[in-house]
Amino acid sequence: MFPFFKQINKSPLLPQVVGSSGKVYTCYASCHFCSCPAFAFSVLRKGDNLVCKHILAIYLSRATGACQEQSISNQHLTALLLPEEK
Repeated sequence: MFPFFKQINKSPLLPQVVGSSGKVYTCYASCHFCSCPAFAFSVLRKGDNLVCKHILAIYLSRATGACQEQSISNQHLTALLLPEEK
């Protein structure tokens, strides 16, 4: 699991984490939200955890400086925030 942060022009960072399965999850650490199923189940539904491992990875990577920043276009941002359903 390696967090990376996408800088959209000069807008705030959009944190994304590559999970252990290789899937990329978009995390909104500022409001403690992640798009992973574990967050929906363990945090939102059951209330067993405060955050998922992806948000924890973001906090740890920020604290240790072990994150990568990538610049993306507005079109790429739109695709990240509004993915096409399969």
